[in-house]
Amino acid sequence: MSKQEHHKLSIDTDRLWNKRTSDFLLEIRPFIGYALQSAALLIVLLILAGAYFYTRFLSEAPPDFPFRELAALVLLPFLALSPIRTYLKEADLIYMVPMETEMSAYMQKATARAFRIQTLALLAVWTAVWPMYALSAGGDGKSFVVILLVLAALKKVMLFSRWQELKRTERLQTLSWSALRWLVAGGLAYLILRLPLWTGTLIVTASLLLIFGTLRWLDKPSLHWPRLIDTEKKHRAFIFRLLNQFIDVSEVQSRPRPKPAPMKLLRLLGGFRFASQDTYRYMYTLVWLRSELFGITIRLSLLGAVLISFARDEWMTGFLFVLFAGLLALQLKELPKMHRHSDWSFIYPLPADLRARSARSIRFRIHTACMAVLAVPALCTMPEPLYAPGLFLIGWGVPYLYGIMRRES
Repeated sequence: MSKQEHHKLSIDTDRLWNKRTSDFLLEIRPFIGYALQSAALLIVLLILAGAYFYTRFLSEAPPDFPFRELAALVLLPFLALSPIRTYLKEADLIYMVPMETEMSAYMQKATARAFRIQTLALLAVWTAVWPMYALSAGGDGKSFVVILLVLAALKKVMLFSRWQELKRTERLQTLSWSALRWLVAGGLAYLILRLPLWTGTLIVTASLLLIFGTLRWLDKPSLHWPRLIDTEKKHRAFIFRLLNQFIDVSEVQSRPRPKPAPMKLLRLLGGFRFASQDTYRYMYTLVWLRSELFGITIRLSLLGAVLISFARDEWMTGFLFVLFAGLLALQLKELPKMHRHSDWSFIYPLPADLRARSARSIRFRIHTACMAVLAVPALCTMPEPLYAPGLFLIGWGVPYLYGIMRRES
């Protein structure tokens, strides 16, 4: 192959990498927006709850608590798990395998991109566990940077080890390689956090150089293309399954599954199925039980109840109660908007305002039940038993009065 042909092929592999990464991002972009809309509120609440409990944990843990060991355990999956996206397809077995030796630039881009993304994730996790290390070892800004650089080097070696693992053909070899990677990542993370700063840095750096040299010596020049393509399929399927939890993704082909509703709850909220005055109540109860609103209200109620149960003073309890009462009302506000433009409302011989009244009734009952769930831990944490019913009335009454004012206006 001439130098000109080799240069042209390198440009083609670069263009191929850029095209496949951009095509995949364009493919998932429409779903990401909907997923963020569904999960953003829950993610923010989990972050706030995690920050609150993390602060309490740091302030209330005993002095001899193994903070550094816990920090190493938290860092372990972010060091050992080293997925590498190649965006390979089955057709590449025909077109790419013949020029495998010329695909090194493409594969280097795949590993470099994996290192950048996973190092950013490692930085975020190290920033999160740094207070534990600083509380136990008394570190400063220099310690933060030095350990971060060592962790980044460890991540680089783990990615190289993962790439060598993907070249193996026997299952026993890949399992042994993976187990060894986890053991090495856990052991070196423990050493860098547990030993004195410069001693740990020297030992871990020397170990990484030895491991990297061994991996280079064991390196196989050929790629295991079927394994790379199968791994890429699994990565792609995982992302689409994750997005499918928030919005229907056509890429995920799943069988239709029945979603039976609890009959006692259905009758309690929706009334009897064949009573005309309960037609829309029954329908909106089913809509709530079978839509994402059911999961959202359940998660918000349970999260609020857990946070309220750990609150130490009445002001924090009251704030959390009102906060989650408002969030639940905000989410349930969407329930009456569903099916409001359905033509069937004008076909069936039912009162014109029955749909709106039934939807408000179901929303009111669901919100009241959620308030009761929040009131139980509030009753246990409040210094005065009458405070909890007062909070219940506030959390229940404010959205109710707001709805009345909206209807009158």
